[in-house]
Amino acid sequence: MRSSPSLEGFALVTLAALLHATPSRSLDARASQAPISLQVLESAQVSATNVCQTRTALTPEVSAYAKSLLVGGLLPGLSVGVVHLDNGSVSTEFGTWGNMTEDGDPVKPEAFLVSALGILMDDFANGRNATALPPTLTTLSWDTEVKALLPDDWQLDQEWATEKANLRDILTHVSGLTRHDASYSRSDTPMSLVRKMRHLRAKYELRQRWSYNNLMYITGAHIVSTYSGTPFRDFVQERIFGPLDMTSTTYRANEAETSGLLSQGWGLEGRRIPYQFTGDTLSEFVAGAGGILSNTIDMVLAVYLHLLQTKWLAMLLNKGVDPHTNRTVVPRLTFDEMTTAHSVVDGSPPKPNRSIAGYGMGWMRLSVAGHDMITHNGGLRGFLTDVSFLPGDNIGIVTLTNSDSPHHAESLLPARIIEDYLGLPHSSTLTESAEESTSVLESGVPTDLDCSSDGPGGIAIEKYAGEWFSPGYGTLMTLCSPSSTAPACARILADWRSVAPDGQLAPDTLYGGTDRVWAQNLRMRRKCSTSGSRMKAGEELFVVDSCTIFPEGYGRNSTAFANMLGAQSWDVECAVDDAREEFVGCGIMGMEEDPQWEGESIRERADVWLWKVASESF
Repeated sequence: MRSSPSLEGFALVTLAALLHATPSRSLDARASQAPISLQVLESAQVSATNVCQTRTALTPEVSAYAKSLLVGGLLPGLSVGVVHLDNGSVSTEFGTWGNMTEDGDPVKPEAFLVSALGILMDDFANGRNATALPPTLTTLSWDTEVKALLPDDWQLDQEWATEKANLRDILTHVSGLTRHDASYSRSDTPMSLVRKMRHLRAKYELRQRWSYNNLMYITGAHIVSTYSGTPFRDFVQERIFGPLDMTSTTYRANEAETSGLLSQGWGLEGRRIPYQFTGDTLSEFVAGAGGILSNTIDMVLAVYLHLLQTKWLAMLLNKGVDPHTNRTVVPRLTFDEMTTAHSVVDGSPPKPNRSIAGYGMGWMRLSVAGHDMITHNGGLRGFLTDVSFLPGDNIGIVTLTNSDSPHHAESLLPARIIEDYLGLPHSSTLTESAEESTSVLESGVPTDLDCSSDGPGGIAIEKYAGEWFSPGYGTLMTLCSPSSTAPACARILADWRSVAPDGQLAPDTLYGGTDRVWAQNLRMRRKCSTSGSRMKAGEELFVVDSCTIFPEGYGRNSTAFANMLGAQSWDVECAVDDAREEFVGCGIMGMEEDPQWEGESIRERADVWLWKVASESF
């Protein structure tokens, strides 16, 4: 399922993690004119090791299906690893299709937060802890309240949730806080993000409803770092990656690049794009929610140990003990806790052969045609991934792709493998994943209407130029008039001109920049009702579009383009004083999931309330 494309770091052993809403449109029409300059391999690379099972999963039919997923230019490369258990013996299969670089190099076949917390709990229980718990605590468990662990930092906007939310609550996504993915900037740290949460509007009560939230996994990583006395990335490396000999797995992009095994990534526009979580600051705060760089060989090892019903990513045999070193990595209770469904995600089966779905800690659990399946998927800019395993059928699958296009191959391929392996009818087809890409820049949206022609006159859009701030989001956006000569606007306007039709900016539009993780460029245009009028006196309605622009292209193609992963369009309602031509503030509507807020004022109805803090020369 793509409804939760973000990854918890412990839940998926993945090429990339943490993602955002599935993109649906291309901002740059010209991007479609520059298809990927890659050649699909005539035959897939499929290999098997220690083959002892009586049947294989990567059949010629599956390979042909995988190759068909590469057709159309949306997906350059695809890698899958399959593991089987058969009477105590282990066998693995690997398949790769397509290419990993612009030079045509073939793809090479080469969950961690909850596991880390479980290891840390075991350390405290057995006197191996390096730091002390707060005086108010004697033990560390899934029922430990977050407030007790982070007394100076932890606070939500609801008192009950602040005082009573425990580790299990935040890791099973029932804290009451929705995603607020746009709240974190490129300069944030885990501690600053935890402190921001008190200013984020919670849509539900504690334990009222499941709602996916990456911020809670960032909080969990912050707790591991605080009480292990070791940075989270180093803790996972030392206690999980190292014991499992996962030598091709890291959180650090520079290590992956140095190895020569890091695949290049492509966007839905068919353009190569850079890996986005470079540098220590970004990789540190994203680590708890994902950001792992790995390959199918290391990932299959993780799934293989899951199938033995042992510890999560420790992938240990013999009830959690590595048979080679006799070293316990992850307690069995941690594995059981994280794969047990604690919350209902889908209360109604989406298909006749599917059960309702529950959520543990980083894993979805459901039944497919009577077969128990534990799964999760996710993605980052340029990469999508899926990890699934069926404990009762002794098979696990890891799928990695090097494109974030809406090809759905990371879900379609493992579904086809499982269906064929278990003799089930095919339920997933290419046509189900087809999604047309259109240009936002040239789309006929109603924002081009003259909003002053059928209602009260509006405030000139130039007066909205400036920096816009919210306590929970910081300076969310800097908006510039197309004619601005302000130094802060020079690069912003140049970026937008690089992808605008004929390089011309619309005079009735504000163009902006942002330091968000998921998008770096914005624009704001007036939006009208269906009659072409403003909403009502005292209110104005706009739409804000987001994307990430590469004005000089990337890779071998130097043509400017806009990448749409993380792109969103938000309705913005502003409270204005028409007589004085001033505005009080603006609210972003529909940024978070339904139901939407109700109220008389814009501020009451807004997911995020913003006010302008700087406006000179913009």
